[in-house]
Amino acid sequence: MRLEDLMERAAQFDENLARDIKDYVHGRRYGLVYEASKPEFVRMWKKPVVRGDIVNILPPRGVMEDTKNEDDSSEIVYKVISISEGVAMLRNEQTGEAVTASADDIVALARFDKPIYAGLRETGRVERGGDKPYHVVINGENYHALQTLVYAYQGQVDCIYIDPPYNSGAKDWKYNNNYVGKDDIYRHSKWLTFMEDRLKLAKKLLKPDNSVLLVTVDEKEYLRLGLLLEQMFPPSDNVRIQMISSVINSGGAARDMQFFRTDEYIYVVEFGSAAPIQMPLSQDWAVKADERTNKVSWRMSLLRGGSNATREHSPGCFYPIFVANDGSKVISVGKALPMGDDRSKCVVPEGCRAIWPIHPDGTEGCWQMSPEKLIDAINNGYVRLGRFTDYGMAISYLNRKEIEKVKSDGVTIIGRRPDNSIITDDSGFSRMFVPGTQWRIDSHNARIGGTNLLKTIIPGRSFPYPKSLYAVEDCLRFFVKDKPTAIIIDFFAGSGTTTHAVMRLNHQDGGKRRSISVTNNEVSEEEASRLTSRSLRQGDSEWEKLGICEFITKPRIKSIVTGKTPDGKMIEGNYGVETEEYKEIEGEVTNPETGKKIRGKVYKKTKTQSKSVLDPFPISDGFEENAIFFDLEYLEPSVVSADLAFDRIAPILWLAGGCKGEILQRQKGYVIGETYAVLFDPRYKTRFVDAVLKNKEIKTAFIVTDAAERYRSLCAELPGCRVMQLYESYLRSFEINAIG
Repeated sequence: MRLEDLMERAAQFDENLARDIKDYVHGRRYGLVYEASKPEFVRMWKKPVVRGDIVNILPPRGVMEDTKNEDDSSEIVYKVISISEGVAMLRNEQTGEAVTASADDIVALARFDKPIYAGLRETGRVERGGDKPYHVVINGENYHALQTLVYAYQGQVDCIYIDPPYNSGAKDWKYNNNYVGKDDIYRHSKWLTFMEDRLKLAKKLLKPDNSVLLVTVDEKEYLRLGLLLEQMFPPSDNVRIQMISSVINSGGAARDMQFFRTDEYIYVVEFGSAAPIQMPLSQDWAVKADERTNKVSWRMSLLRGGSNATREHSPGCFYPIFVANDGSKVISVGKALPMGDDRSKCVVPEGCRAIWPIHPDGTEGCWQMSPEKLIDAINNGYVRLGRFTDYGMAISYLNRKEIEKVKSDGVTIIGRRPDNSIITDDSGFSRMFVPGTQWRIDSHNARIGGTNLLKTIIPGRSFPYPKSLYAVEDCLRFFVKDKPTAIIIDFFAGSGTTTHAVMRLNHQDGGKRRSISVTNNEVSEEEASRLTSRSLRQGDSEWEKLGICEFITKPRIKSIVTGKTPDGKMIEGNYGVETEEYKEIEGEVTNPETGKKIRGKVYKKTKTQSKSVLDPFPISDGFEENAIFFDLEYLEPSVVSADLAFDRIAPILWLAGGCKGEILQRQKGYVIGETYAVLFDPRYKTRFVDAVLKNKEIKTAFIVTDAAERYRSLCAELPGCRVMQLYESYLRSFEINAIG
């Protein structure tokens, strides 16, 4: 029965009931349904609190916040009415009650449905890459960092790779400033809200005609994430979504009363023409390993089989091949025999045998190619003779794919057989293909390529569940191998694995790809408890130096570039994964007591470099790369509009300009950089335009003006250059990209 019929019948007995049913049906949502947890708040620890800010009152130093107690004052949102002599007058946003608090005990909040205005402050850099562009690491709330990146890179990003919190209930992420544990009945809704808000901004960054979004997840949220992605990026001719299962722990992680967990999932969202690239891969990547695919194979029979394999189907391919009586070589190739002519009447040259395409059952068949093409293949060495049989001779040839192998860099022709067929050395060849959706690669082991590698690079510093470097590298390679200047963003950067992977990709082919990573400086809940017991708070230098960005991410990136640990020692070991196995060797076993020889096989433990890892070299070599580190800061819009915050906005302009050269600072009139320029004073407009037009590398120009006509005029005089108006474009971008 249709719902409309049900409502009509109900109305005959109870109009109110019918109205309720109608409201329910028409108000019901289909697809992914969850209770959005909005608005989201984040504390701005480094922002000076001013009148009009919304704030939390922090508990006294030495006291932990009680996130489970709704009456805890640190959970209440207040508005600052005034601040005088270190005392803040506040108003409770919910009850309207007025309270006072020490200015040292309040922290400003940002609501995600209200615009913020971000700036960047440099906190360090490492330079070994000459004039290469810089990799960028931003320490800050990733939602606001994404808003900043949208201003600089809207529609320009080639790849986004993210490894968001898995929402396992282990309190490994925060929402509204609180860790989300497994006892939170809204944790799935919070996680979906948290992800949706950030993916909306990510969508603005990606190139709509050729880009990819890669998201890793485990079994806790993979179903909800899949629905969320389909809802946000509806599959179409321009959007494709797949999910890969990747083994990251072949030994398995124990689950109470459950199967051991060995894998995680990778969602791949392709836009436009983006698609995984065929690459030379080892057999590890094949679901069913077949070593023959990595060798030049003579499996193809010259005698056509299957359908259309009779003389009648292809009369032009029914002809004799004249082979020397000893079967050593082809003397000549005859012409195709017209239909109806008897092959037994064919004249055979002296000293030869005629080989016809005859099937084992005696029926006349056909060869795989015409006489002319066969002659060419024989001359090139692509045809090999076998032994004589009752019905002729077994002859094999190299098809198109095998010939491509022969012509590849991994195969060398080292000789010829008597029949002129080539002899090859294919030990350096790997088959070109796109793998399936099940990956079981030794180097993707999170312990070996993640935890253990990180311990080698930054000894004594631990990070929970780092990704395998090689797993991230392989994911990226499928989509950016052919893009040597790709922009790759990771806004859940954690320990910095994505930046590390991009540097390795550049090392392999001399590329100038650049990564932009966003992480935060949170400490674990346990660490927070220890620091609080010492009367420390977030924002204090002793607290901040133990956060993820300062303690893990920055040291790791500096170390991999320089090849030295944070304490200045050369990093030991090589990139790559070595596997141990026992191989049989020549030798004998002797009984140590009697001295008698014991028959049996002798084995030796050997280490083998995993074929799935490209580019093994000493970690101490470092990378010829540049990296720069920023803290995200919050600016007052009035200060921005008055042109008093250029030093904090300057790095954002540098990002938009391509991350090359120096970050331009304010100068009289105008300033010209390597890839972008800024006009401060319109009186210098003519000189500015001339200077920009002379430098073909400058693709972006900024003009500080509130006059729209002046801005449009400059756009007309700089065709082909992206011209942006300060501070109108900056302020407007953050206003547009707020959730509200």
